[in-house]
Amino acid sequence: MGIYTKTGDKGETSLFDGSRVKKYSDRVNTYGTMDELNSFISLAEKMVNRTETRDILVKIQKTMFLVSAEIATTNMSKLKNKSDIIEADHIEFLEQVIDIFSKELPKVTSFVLPGKCVSAAQLHVARTVCRRAERELIQLSQTETIRSELIMYLNRLSDCLYILARIEDEDDYIKKIIKKVSEQYEKAVNDPTQKTEAQNKNLYSQAREMMDKAVNKAKELDIPVTIAVVDDSGRRIAEFRMEDALLVSLDLAVRKAYTAVAMKSPTHELKDITQPEADLYQLESNTEGKIVSFGGGLPIYSNGKIIGAIGVSGGSVEEDILIAEASIC
Repeated sequence: MGIYTKTGDKGETSLFDGSRVKKYSDRVNTYGTMDELNSFISLAEKMVNRTETRDILVKIQKTMFLVSAEIATTNMSKLKNKSDIIEADHIEFLEQVIDIFSKELPKVTSFVLPGKCVSAAQLHVARTVCRRAERELIQLSQTETIRSELIMYLNRLSDCLYILARIEDEDDYIKKIIKKVSEQYEKAVNDPTQKTEAQNKNLYSQAREMMDKAVNKAKELDIPVTIAVVDDSGRRIAEFRMEDALLVSLDLAVRKAYTAVAMKSPTHELKDITQPEADLYQLESNTEGKIVSFGGGLPIYSNGKIIGAIGVSGGSVEEDILIAEASIC
């Protein structure tokens, strides 16, 4: 049997309760947009990375059938006999998703582009269609009886799709950061021309001298600091904390040294590329602070190759840089 019925050839269609209306009526137009929305959500569900997000989108798709069914009827009693309807728990589910995923995201301080990766862009498309569906439903409510739960559900759904889109962008960004950091780290650590036994011995013999120079410069500036030296694998090989140096400087000095060798760069040079919209924006938060982008960490070279790094912490950024530079002169 064919799927065509020929009953709509004259521009009319049947609602759920059997009544006939024009295909361009507000009610038909509204549930038609709901169908469009559900199709876009289905497409997004095939693109997202997290299994958890896919499960959420599948559940939303099933719930959208309830929304469409209610809009496609003028007889609620008949609908309730054959189908569930949107209730408070459906709305609460979306609110729970929004609250849980929002905790994973950094604070927004500017306009967000509608998707930096494909899956996020598709979710934003669904979000904008959802907003249109909401507007059409509100317009329909001016002439027809529409339960407030339907309007509330669509309102929460657009917010939910927005949060899920941001999660996709954040996950994609973290993957890129991890890949970029890993590539630079592997290049710094595993280059066979860069790591030799003689160079490591050279670093160990230099470490004490460098730390003495750093301490002398710190005393000259009258600033108590902590100094840390790591090898080309980021392993700590020497550390010294001057009397009265801030306790927090213990950890920061090591992180600065680690960053300098991992990123093959003085740490103060990372500042520009970690600003909003730059390639490594939110690098520190996404590496849980292991990588830092403020001055005081410098790579140590031997014969043009990085063999380790020194980190200084305790003064201002400018002072830490001066002390670190003095240590490798």
